[in-house]
Amino acid sequence: MSEKSGDDVISEEILYEKIDHYLLTFGCDRSLLCVSELDGFLTALGCSIQELEPDLWLNAIWGTDEDQPVWENTEQEDEFLSLVLIMYMETMNSLLFGDFYPVYLEQEVDGEYKIIVEEWCVGFIRGAKLIGIGIGGDKEFFDEALAPARLFGTELGWEKQQSMVEEEISFWRDNLEPSVLRLAHHFHPEMQAGTHSAETRILH
Repeated sequence: MSEKSGDDVISEEILYEKIDHYLLTFGCDRSLLCVSELDGFLTALGCSIQELEPDLWLNAIWGTDEDQPVWENTEQEDEFLSLVLIMYMETMNSLLFGDFYPVYLEQEVDGEYKIIVEEWCVGFIRGAKLIGIGIGGDKEFFDEALAPARLFGTELGWEKQQSMVEEEISFWRDNLEPSVLRLAHHFHPEMQAGTHSAETRILH
């Protein structure tokens, strides 16, 4: 998201900070717990031709019906809704107009910074299940397109990684974004051609 001047435009940094605050404050074990998970979740919704009513996917952010937040006031609820809808539109636009950039986390490991895709993939798989991506149709295509996200975003995938060498894991990591774009183009052949943007967003 490009920052603009004006009181009515929120910066990307503040947008992410506020969303993270709400997710961590009102979420539970079954909720999406960070902006990276939420971005993956929203990206999956954008990949499918099917459209869900906002209430359905907004409620799914938190988990089950019993997990819905008890807001302290209506202003709090309205602000969260507004923030998520802003992020939803940004995610849809980046995906469908040839400027795809996932929002990943970054972690310091032994003095080096490493991009973490797991949280994003957890959110993506959750969104894919909610909207029914991979159910019916060309099973071989869907299995291939979803393979990287499943590897990094499911318990079964994490177990598989234990028997992989680093080169294999890097291969699947490098294929994550192209596979997501293939999936999106499958449902939206009208989308602009393009690869993932060099402006990949990294959250520390």
